[in-house]
Amino acid sequence: MRLFFGILFLLLCTTAAAQRKGVQEAELLMTKVLISKKKNDPTHKLNSYKYDAYENLKVSGDPEALTGPGYKKTELRKTLKKTGVFFAEKTSQHIYDHIEGYKEVITGANMPGFDEPVYPIYNIDFQSENIYDEKYIIFDQEYISPLNEKSISLYNFQIVKDSLIGGRVVTKLSFSPRVEKGLRLFSGFLYIDQQTYGVAKAVFEKTGALYINAYHEFVYDEMFSLWFNSSRKLYVRQEKTRKEVELFGARLEVGIEKSTNDDQKAAEELYLIMEAVNSNFKTNKSLNYGRRGLKIEVQDSAIDQLDTYWEKYRGEDAFSTTELAQFMNLDSIVDASKITRKLETLDKFKVGYFPVSFVDIDLKYLVKYNDYEAFRLGIGGQTNEKLSESFRINGYLAYGTKDAVFKHKIGIGYRINKEKNTWLNIYKQDDITEFAAESFLTDARVYSLFEPRLINIPTFYLYKEYGMSLQQRLFPSVISELSLSRKRISQTTNYQFIPDNEVFTDYVLAEVSLGARWSPASEYMRTPKGYQEISRGYPILSGQITQGIKGFTESNFNYLKVSAKVEYAFKRPDKSSTEFLLEGHYSAGEVPLTHLYHAYPNAPNRDEILQRFSVAGRRSFETMYFNEFFSDKLTVGQIKHHFAPFNIFSFLKPEMVLISKVAWGDLDNAQRHQNVTINTLEKGYFESGFELNKLLFGFGLSASYRYGAYHLPDFADNVAVKFTFYLEL
Repeated sequence: MRLFFGILFLLLCTTAAAQRKGVQEAELLMTKVLISKKKNDPTHKLNSYKYDAYENLKVSGDPEALTGPGYKKTELRKTLKKTGVFFAEKTSQHIYDHIEGYKEVITGANMPGFDEPVYPIYNIDFQSENIYDEKYIIFDQEYISPLNEKSISLYNFQIVKDSLIGGRVVTKLSFSPRVEKGLRLFSGFLYIDQQTYGVAKAVFEKTGALYINAYHEFVYDEMFSLWFNSSRKLYVRQEKTRKEVELFGARLEVGIEKSTNDDQKAAEELYLIMEAVNSNFKTNKSLNYGRRGLKIEVQDSAIDQLDTYWEKYRGEDAFSTTELAQFMNLDSIVDASKITRKLETLDKFKVGYFPVSFVDIDLKYLVKYNDYEAFRLGIGGQTNEKLSESFRINGYLAYGTKDAVFKHKIGIGYRINKEKNTWLNIYKQDDITEFAAESFLTDARVYSLFEPRLINIPTFYLYKEYGMSLQQRLFPSVISELSLSRKRISQTTNYQFIPDNEVFTDYVLAEVSLGARWSPASEYMRTPKGYQEISRGYPILSGQITQGIKGFTESNFNYLKVSAKVEYAFKRPDKSSTEFLLEGHYSAGEVPLTHLYHAYPNAPNRDEILQRFSVAGRRSFETMYFNEFFSDKLTVGQIKHHFAPFNIFSFLKPEMVLISKVAWGDLDNAQRHQNVTINTLEKGYFESGFELNKLLFGFGLSASYRYGAYHLPDFADNVAVKFTFYLEL
């Protein structure tokens, strides 16, 4: 008996020692792979390379799987319910330059059923192309790659066996998560070249709500001793529960088709299949990079490729007879369902327009409310590309029920250059606007179902304006605008401006302004429809300079105004983020109060907290009262920290945000401004608080507190409690 247990103990020790040795050998091999990453990664070893690719995406499955609680009924869902399949294919050239970076030029684009592709699909990163990146991407979601520099502490590695790929000896290495701990990790296999320690093949697997298989095949280049990725495949099917996947604005639920055939092939059960084949590798040669500053470029001719073009790329086994019949039928189904029209409507509604034939109705002019006009009723819009791609007419007409006055704007634009989207505009406008509200010419159009600050603003001035502007995208990352205008200003209050012993209540201003916005870290796509920002990067820098010209078109004053703004944000994988905003304004010369600066106050001038209850703004000081402070030099800073959403229920995921704001300002020659109380901000204004957003239908709550040098004696006067509203269209 002792002998038996002795032998058993010896066997266990030997087995444990062998396992430890196996783990040590696997980790030693993986260490060599990580050390050799740069010499095996084409983006590090080569100055440039280029290859051609054909890629197709098939989405198919049980249409009943496209329903579920909280599901957004998008037009893509309607397409899939009618067709049972979605298909897209493209050909492209992938170009890398060590100075310019990576770029994809799409030479062919086909999406059956649509007159032109739904371009945002090309923004989706379905699957990583470079196996050596620290993060591996599936559906724009980041996973920690087994080739991450910290992978040995996160993954278990095990040597499986040796084999041959392309005549070279490779070692098959398995990997699996060491400890999940909420991290996004894979299981799978790496095939490692025993001489170069480069990856010759890779298989990634992920189980859970979705079952994901991702594959990479490689070919070896003797000249550069590199393995080039020759093909990629991605298969997704339902595992335990349905899982929604975002696909160019639609939420798709991935699942297995119902079938009574037990012998149905696995590929036919898959809801989503993506396949890519790469060829014609060219390395370290002079390459035509084309337009700079773009990550994706869809050539104008890409959407006009004929069927014969696509047939030479599709393999014999690429499609089943059933699939081909479904794809052929997409054109008539999409046309009969007017799906293209509905997608266009959805796309324009997101930025505040509703298309009606050749006119886009501007929804933000329909109904507003403010203290001066009471209800402001209006209609506005602009002509679209259906009328002309080089000419547009825009404008609005509004009526205030309290002041009983019509306001209007009419403008005409002509596109000088399509490539740079250069527009020359002339316009005439007669309206009201807020005192001391400086804005940047190049700020993106803001669309909201209502404007919360507008309800509270007590002080406006009237203006009649004529002007012209030149808008241009100098580079993909730089937009600019040059404007020349003449304004006749009239007061709705008793305000008087006295620059040199002459009293002005009404006056004329002639201004020339130049503004630019630079987003150096953002990524852009160019399509036949123009440029699109596909990934917002930070910092974002904005600048503007305005010169008032005395004597030009009877203008009364000379002055200079300069403004600048920088925005930065850190976004984390857990969906938390931190945002920074720093904004500065400076003016010199004879500037009336109507055209100076405030710090975006948003506290109604009322005594009780509940009387001040309203809706919080995005950049405003919630405890600062209207007309409390004015400046000719102003600096504003803001920090927002967004915690990850609280996952309470599928329909209830509130978001907590901590906010701190500060403003410094000063005002020279305050005696010029009469019949108005002037306070300045040279001691610094401080406000902090929190928001609890998206509690119900986009509404939430916020609370803010005012402290520091401008803290008020009565505690309640320093507190603001308000609604928040964040609507996701």
